[in-house]
Amino acid sequence: MTKYIKTFERQIVYSNKKFQKILDFYLFCCPVPGTSVRGKTFYDYGWSGSSDFGKLKKQMLEASAFETLKGRYFPCIKTDLEDRFNIVDSLEAPQEYCVFLKYDEQRVMQSLYSAIRNAFAHGSFNVGTYKKVRIYYFENFDGYMKAKIALHEETLLAWIDIITKNTSK
Repeated sequence: MTKYIKTFERQIVYSNKKFQKILDFYLFCCPVPGTSVRGKTFYDYGWSGSSDFGKLKKQMLEASAFETLKGRYFPCIKTDLEDRFNIVDSLEAPQEYCVFLKYDEQRVMQSLYSAIRNAFAHGSFNVGTYKKVRIYYFENFDGYMKAKIALHEETLLAWIDIITKNTSK
């Protein structure tokens, strides 16, 4: 069984163009209000309101590489995090999942993007290749574990396009 490497000692390779694009968007241009002066917000891209965020979530889950995320997207309240972490910790790479505290920000989607941004900002991420698939593993910890996320590189890139192009209107 192939498990994700969940330590953060690996050297960061900045020369990879896809990594540069992902790092730039999720860290420096994070669409969550108040996280980056360089970024445009979800609202700036045309995502505003429950209906829009519902469409965004649907598009993001459909864009998941190999459709492995659909049953493993778990926005949680604090008391449910540990149970969900136990479920995803048993998964084999390269399966995708998102377990995160859903009320860390105003909206669930903002909480997800903040968790990814914070993992990059604090260095609690790694990039590995599992069965020929590049996977980004993120953790967000602030007093307790708030998020564990494993996403294919192609999923992260697709999400950037979904946010920035907003074809749902």
